[in-house]
Amino acid sequence: MYLKQLHVHGLRNLKHIQLSLSPQVNLFHGPNGSGKTSILEAIFLLGRGRSFRSRVLNTVINTQEQVCTAYGLRESSGVSTPIGVSRGRQGDFLFKINGQPIAAASALAETLPLLLLNAEGFDLIGGGPQYRRRFIDWGVFHVEHNYKQLVRRYQRVLKQRNSLMRHDRIDEQLLAVWDTEFVDLAQQINTSRNAYLNDLLPIVKQVACELSEGLGDVDFIINPGWDEAVGLPEVLHKDRPRDRLLKTTHHGPHRADLRIRIKKQNVSDILSRGQLKVLATAMQVAQGYLFYNKTGRSGLYLIDDLPAELDIKHRQQVCEKLSALGAQIFVTGVERRDLLDLWSETTSEFRLFHVEQGSVREEHCTE
Repeated sequence: MYLKQLHVHGLRNLKHIQLSLSPQVNLFHGPNGSGKTSILEAIFLLGRGRSFRSRVLNTVINTQEQVCTAYGLRESSGVSTPIGVSRGRQGDFLFKINGQPIAAASALAETLPLLLLNAEGFDLIGGGPQYRRRFIDWGVFHVEHNYKQLVRRYQRVLKQRNSLMRHDRIDEQLLAVWDTEFVDLAQQINTSRNAYLNDLLPIVKQVACELSEGLGDVDFIINPGWDEAVGLPEVLHKDRPRDRLLKTTHHGPHRADLRIRIKKQNVSDILSRGQLKVLATAMQVAQGYLFYNKTGRSGLYLIDDLPAELDIKHRQQVCEKLSALGAQIFVTGVERRDLLDLWSETTSEFRLFHVEQGSVREEHCTE
């Protein structure tokens, strides 16, 4: 599976671009501010319906336009599927797959699964719990078919419970009903997350060990979002006064976190910044391998400025790993030579593009 064509209009400083893409590696080079990251942003828009750079939509849309659009042609087993996303300044949107409007961005994610490796991706280890929850849930979403519905049901129940907490008087019978469903869904989500991490961890260990000696002893411990020794029903009961005071539910899967350790110590306490970058990259590369093992499909990797994030040795190893996976890869970098040196030896199937002032031009390696 790969993205065969990409058309973009009205997104940041990009001119109207139409690209024919390599099914393996696509390299984009040019000066800072030229629009390289915006190309990755357009692909992300196709797969997620939103930007990875900003929650404020108006900053994504070109100042001369009212909407930004991205159109792609996905190729899979000889079948082409058009995907289109349009976002407007007023929050209006239109998502289409195969010419049919869809209501939820989750359908885009299922059609065009992609992983992003950029500077913010290293928050996976050093950032807040939301980054690690997002990491886990991406994986479970793509390998367990009912997980999307499970999370939606949980979010609905969580919203209802929080709404009750805002009332001056609480209907105890109604709260008991919501709490029963809340606990059941929370435990199902925790079971799914644990099962996914159990499958992922051996692959992370292998990739991490191959990338850097000493990282193969990595271990995961998931905090489900409550004290399992006490049990969620009792935790909710004890939390009742605080939940009512602050009008929100303080424990549950929405507060889960993943502890990442080596030899029973938190990795942030014992690894250098460079080692943490390598480990975060290994975790994301491993997700691609597990996704392929579970589904037989290869997702897309968006890698923003890889030369700036890892040293040359680890850059080469990551390139080899991703090339062996067979995933379609999009890489940005300032220096043309840096990109060619990294990828020309790992694959013969790549395309090189020069980006400058929002314009994109395909180049030959001999130019």
